[in-house]
This record gives sequence, structure tokens and C-alpha cells, in this order.
Amino acid sequence: MRKSLLRTALLAALCMGIGSVCAAKPAGPVGIEALGSKRATDVTAYTIGSEEMTVNDLLPLKSGSSGYSQKWEFYLYTSPCSARLKFEISNFAFSKNEGKVKGYVQCYDGDQLTGDYRISQSFKSGSWQAATDRLDLKFGSYSLTFDGAMFHLDGTYEKGTFSYDIPARFWKPGTGDVYFGNSRDSIFRYGLMTYQTEVARGVVTVDGKPMQVTGSVYGNHYLATIPVYDMFDELADSRKITEDVHVEFRYFVPTQKYDAEPFGFMFVASGGVPLISSIDLDRTPVEQWVDDDNYGYEIDMRQQIVATDDGNKATIEMQSAAVTPSDPYADLPAFQKNVASRFAKPIEYSIQTNSLLWLDVDGFKARIPIPLSYSMNRMR
Repeated sequence: MRKSLLRTALLAALCMGIGSVCAAKPAGPVGIEALGSKRATDVTAYTIGSEEMTVNDLLPLKSGSSGYSQKWEFYLYTSPCSARLKFEISNFAFSKNEGKVKGYVQCYDGDQLTGDYRISQSFKSGSWQAATDRLDLKFGSYSLTFDGAMFHLDGTYEKGTFSYDIPARFWKPGTGDVYFGNSRDSIFRYGLMTYQTEVARGVVTVDGKPMQVTGSVYGNHYLATIPVYDMFDELADSRKITEDVHVEFRYFVPTQKYDAEPFGFMFVASGGVPLISSIDLDRTPVEQWVDDDNYGYEIDMRQQIVATDDGNKATIEMQSAAVTPSDPYADLPAFQKNVASRFAKPIEYSIQTNSLLWLDVDGFKARIPIPLSYSMNRMR
């Protein structure tokens, strides 16, 4: 009851934001739609349950599987310097347990970008450390640890160092796990390490001068023990973070090998409180864009996604916009690109679209205009 009252208050505050239109729903009983389990042949996806995400969901697996990949990524929307950093462990093209760090530090003077410093390093097996009983990653001069309440992120870049203390705020869709072939050895996992959170401490050093930085942070975690091209024919994602609302949507179409239904999730939060947390999605394409340069490849450039959650509902209406194709393999070394191309020929399609988010939560209805970045990968 307290959670319901809190998110009702947050929704009421959200309704007062610029561009939103809200109305109270007439008093009366609220129907509860049974979500059940999303089960299909050989795939069990995001079973509904009360299981809460813990640090155990984030621990390095260090699997020997040839398709193993695990990532921890933070976006630090801080000022006057912001940062993005991703730690990755993967097995790919005869490389076992290779570590990678990618990201950037960007500094601003007001709205003017004054420095854009890219980070990209690889570490062969044995040249990096990752505990398996706790979150403690050390990749050269970069580290990520967790003390039970706070993530500690440290690293270096061209002009100096950065150090952040980040409060945890966990979330995962359902139980967070998808099992392919109904085997716990073939797992796909996704969850949020933090969202709509202010950094507790941030220091970025530029040319020997430390600067205190402040702002919000978002972090996610990804784990798979089988290759993406084996799991999916299509995968789509969209995420928008504003001062008022966090919206995240992901949708996956399994390969014909698994003869399984598509699955995904939608997550909407305000003030750090989930308003919609759903794996019960209804996705309706309205308009498609056909790639004339790649036979059989197309993207839903205009669509509607409806998510229901315990009687509440969120609807995203995506409007038509220009489509930009790109090659997800473009930055791979030639050898790895050749190996990967034997199994799939993916193309990533990106859209920057003006959309509408409709919320119907705890007696309130809201219409919120949001610009969305939407991308879809076609694997074949």
C-alpha cells in the first residue's frame, strides 16, 4: 500500500511537468490482468516472480563457453565532466576470457564541449582480475567494486583520472533470466545496477587539477553464455532518461532454431520508483522501412508498444523518422569480423523519433511527449 501511494504521488508530480497532460481515473475497481509465464518451445523467458535482484546476479561467471559475454556499463551524466565506461569479459574467435574496457570522458564549459577523450583497451587472459564471489574487477588502471550499497568506479584517461561512488538501485525484468534450450547452462540475463540516481561522489582530474562533478548515473549489466546470433534473429531496444522519467524497452525475436515466441520488457520509473515493470508486451508495427540494399531486411519505423503491469498500463507511440543503417561489426578486428560474418550478417538500424508515452497508473492517466532513440538489429 505504501508503495502504491508513493508512486501515485510521484505520478501526480510528473503530471505537472512541461508537455504532460494528466487526468484522474474515475473511482472504481481496477482490473488485474494475469501475466503468467512467457513460455515457448525450448525457451523460458523472464518468468514472473517476486525474486529481487541482488549482487549475485552481477558476479563474473568467467564461463568457458565459446559464446560467453558479460558486461557492466555505467553512463555518468555529470558536470562539468561526464563519462561512460564499460567492462567486458568475453570468449570470441579463439580468445578465451579476454577483458575489455571502453568508454569516454567528456568535459564542458557550459554547453560547449571542450574535450572528448576516448577509452579503449583490451586485456588478454591473465592480465586482468575478476573475483567470482564478489564484484571486484581490475582491468589495468580501471576498477569496479561493490561494497553492498555503493559501486566504486575508478580509471584513467588521456588528461588524468576519474573516481565515482555510485549508489546501487537494482531492477530486473521478472526473474531476470532467459534460458535457451531449457538449460541453465544457456543463459541470457539483463538487469539494471542503478537508475535515476545521483552520484554520491565524483572527482575528475584534468591536467593534475581535481574537479568535483555532480549529476545522475545509469548502469546496466548483461550476461550471455551463447552467441547473440544463435539466440536472436532480431533485437530492439530503446531507452530515454530525463529529469522526470526513465523509460526502457527491449524486445527479442528468437531464432527459428528455438521455435519460440518473441519476448521483452518495458520499465518506466519516476523519482527512482518503478511505475511500470512488465514483461507482458503487445507490440504493433504501424509502418515499416525496407532496406533496398539488403534483401529481406526491414525495420518497424513506426509502432506502438503496450505494457501491462498488475492493472496498470504504459503505451509508447513511436512516430515515423529517418532510418540510419550501420554495421555492428565495423570496429572488430578483421579476423574476428570474418569469423562472426560466417554465422550472421547483422545490420543495426537507428531512429531518433518524437514519441508519446501514455501512462495509466494507480488512478492517474498521463500523456508525456518524449524523444526516443530506438535501434533494431537484424541478424540475418
